[in-house]
Amino acid sequence: MADSPGYIGRLQKVPKSLWVLVAQFAVFSLLVPNFFALSNFENILRVSSILMLASLGQAIVIILAGVEFSIGSAVALCSIVAVFAVQSVSVPMAFASGFVIVLVIGAINGTLIAYAKLPPFLATLAMLMLVHGVASLAVGGLPIEAPVSESFYWMGRGKAFGIPVPILLAALGLVVHYILLSKTTFGRQIYLVGSNERAAHLSGIAVNRIKFLGYVAAAGFVAVSGLILTSRVASGQPNLIPNLPFETISACAVGGLSLAGGRGSTLQVLVGVLIIAMLNNSIVLLNLPTAFQLAVLGFVIIAAVVFQTTPDRFSFLSMRAAFAQKTKPQGDA
Repeated sequence: MADSPGYIGRLQKVPKSLWVLVAQFAVFSLLVPNFFALSNFENILRVSSILMLASLGQAIVIILAGVEFSIGSAVALCSIVAVFAVQSVSVPMAFASGFVIVLVIGAINGTLIAYAKLPPFLATLAMLMLVHGVASLAVGGLPIEAPVSESFYWMGRGKAFGIPVPILLAALGLVVHYILLSKTTFGRQIYLVGSNERAAHLSGIAVNRIKFLGYVAAAGFVAVSGLILTSRVASGQPNLIPNLPFETISACAVGGLSLAGGRGSTLQVLVGVLIIAMLNNSIVLLNLPTAFQLAVLGFVIIAAVVFQTTPDRFSFLSMRAAFAQKTKPQGDA
């Protein structure tokens, strides 16, 4: 067939993680009770919105060949600042205060990494501990409840146009993330810096500035995820979501982002988050214990990453393309 090589070539450009997601969806739809229900799909998207937005931020840092471990503590401090602030100002102003504090944390991380030349692992790990300490001291280690308010609950529990607000915000985040990385000069520079920092510098790119702005941009996505969670739980908690850094890194890895930097896409983040979200949802529907959830999640993460890093020459599509090339008539050009 004349279109085979071109068709196969297009298929090879599809992230491998997407095939994992399709297979997972098919298996769970057949084997897990109530999985294939509209209400369950809505629940998956709503619950995964926080991980989605935080993973979009983590992806920017990973493409820059960095990592962000302080996002869990940043979200916790965001919740505390917002709940404190709402006692004296309006809900929008309180949420703006929480948003700004996360941006400040991102800016500090960016400064330490871009200008002080600290390794991202150490800088963000130190910031994790520092911010967690500040958050715990601010509330004495105990949660503080937000005043009862429909406007405070709206971002995490409300609906707009019949769609849960967290889902709409996650969808908006995906669009913004795609445009930022794929359609702007800043996005292209992020990829260049992550691929080869020295070459990017020699080409005239302000590497330190791109790194700094990358961490600030990542913090913006994390801040929105933190505000959604704060609105949902209606409290400020120093230990709100401690595993968030590891979950976001897992989502990016499962989606197929290169942890070495320089490669990755918004689609891969979306797929990685959905793989993890559907897995967690199915385990809950099957009423399996938490220990089993963690074991299966760990196995799926390893399997997905191994599948994605398998050399292309061993993939089905590559073998089929090679076969088509060998059997191509000699007279064809």
